[in-house]
Amino acid sequence: MTEPAAIKTEAKRVVFFEDRAEVTRVAAATLTEGRQWVRLAGATILLDDRSVQARASSDRVQVLSARVVRRVRNVDDLSRDEAAKLRQGVEEAERGVQEIQARRERLGRRTNYLNQLVQQWCARLAQVPGPVVDSPPSEWAAAWQSLIARDDEYLEQSGALHDELDDAADIQRERGRELSQRSTTHTIYECFIEVQVDASSMDDIELEVRYRTPCALWRPEHMARLDQDMKNPRNGSVDWTSWGVVWQQTGEDWKDVEVAFSTARPAQVADAPNIDDDMLSKRKKTAEERKQIVVQMREEQVKTAGDRVEPEMPGVDDGGKPLEFTPKGTYSLPSNGQPTRVEIGQRALKASVSRVLIPERAQTAYLKADMNWDGEAPVLAGPLRLARGGAVVGRSRTKFVASGEKFETGFGPEDGVRCKRAVSEERETSKLTGSQTITRKVTLRLSNLGDAARELEIVERIPVSEIDGLEVKLEDAKDWKLDQDGYLKRQLKLEPRGQLTLTFSYEIKAKSNVILPF
Repeated sequence: MTEPAAIKTEAKRVVFFEDRAEVTRVAAATLTEGRQWVRLAGATILLDDRSVQARASSDRVQVLSARVVRRVRNVDDLSRDEAAKLRQGVEEAERGVQEIQARRERLGRRTNYLNQLVQQWCARLAQVPGPVVDSPPSEWAAAWQSLIARDDEYLEQSGALHDELDDAADIQRERGRELSQRSTTHTIYECFIEVQVDASSMDDIELEVRYRTPCALWRPEHMARLDQDMKNPRNGSVDWTSWGVVWQQTGEDWKDVEVAFSTARPAQVADAPNIDDDMLSKRKKTAEERKQIVVQMREEQVKTAGDRVEPEMPGVDDGGKPLEFTPKGTYSLPSNGQPTRVEIGQRALKASVSRVLIPERAQTAYLKADMNWDGEAPVLAGPLRLARGGAVVGRSRTKFVASGEKFETGFGPEDGVRCKRAVSEERETSKLTGSQTITRKVTLRLSNLGDAARELEIVERIPVSEIDGLEVKLEDAKDWKLDQDGYLKRQLKLEPRGQLTLTFSYEIKAKSNVILPF
């Protein structure tokens, strides 16, 4: 049975998922009446056979089935004529070398015969007692000169043949190397999608096939550019741009295709999770444990509505709802494994800009912008590039931000504001009751290194107690505001080249049966 001729297809649309891509290809086919197989070329050998779908543009054509056919074949780099020409050149070079070697052998035999004549001349000359009439010395000298001239001639011919043989051998090796290099055979892996159709009449139609393939994925990336109002530095605007970064090495070069980015997980099985029993156990406290209360100190993150239980979601975090981003226009995505950025959204946001200092974390302040995301689609978690005006100031990451949610973004340090933090501590234990008292005093020394006044928000924190036997009380904290999470905040203004010292203290009281972790 003869194989049908393959029809070239073109990629029309590509939908990227977090670990694969869905490709849509189209081809123009001329059908005859009746059932027939149409072979379509251009698909990657990595495609998932189960995901293949086919559709015909004409109502007079019915698609019956579709299958994937893979083929491996070896292809010579040279055509028959080119290979024959190269072999002919190698054979000619070999014949040239053999001809020169034959001439060299003939010259060698003549040289050996000349050497024998020289030996005979020397032997005959030794037998002559003196000059005689029949053999005068002039004849002997002429014979010797003839032998020497013939020897010089043979020596010159031998050198010329040696050089000629070297050149011919080089040509032979070069032609043989060229033939060996260009006569290699490489393996071609091909994949075809064969579609069985039933046509009621002869017709020209357009076939569309859709399939999924690995080795292609996408991840979101963002850039936030802050522009402050020169008249009112507290106000500003942030230009937020989002891209879909694509990597693909499927073997297909997608040129001028429509793209879409989806957070759906088509490979994930939609089954209910297994329900396991939670084993609970209990035991009685020992007498020592009933007498003492062991306090554990831990860092707690203030929870918001958008936080996840997992520290980091795998793949693309979409907040639990599949999303699809469809940029306008067409794009070319080469199969080289390198990242390609496609813009999927841009928005201008109003921002409230402030200068924040957290002395416990850093000695310099940073610029913070508070915004409200008013886009229809949420902001996906991913890398974030930060810029102020026309200058890039750093890189960060953004979390998932739902539509309508308030969020903040830092735009790098403000080197003009410096802070030096010092903590002093006093401990006291009552001799009668055994109660423990720890008094801590925090001193902040602020400096404005610039020539302009700077408004500043300072954020500090104190411990928060969750048990009755331990009490934390804020003392000597004028102009500081304390919230329920233990954060102390204060607004102030630093004069140009000015310095300011701030202090606050808090007291930790614990009963005698409380064991403190510090």
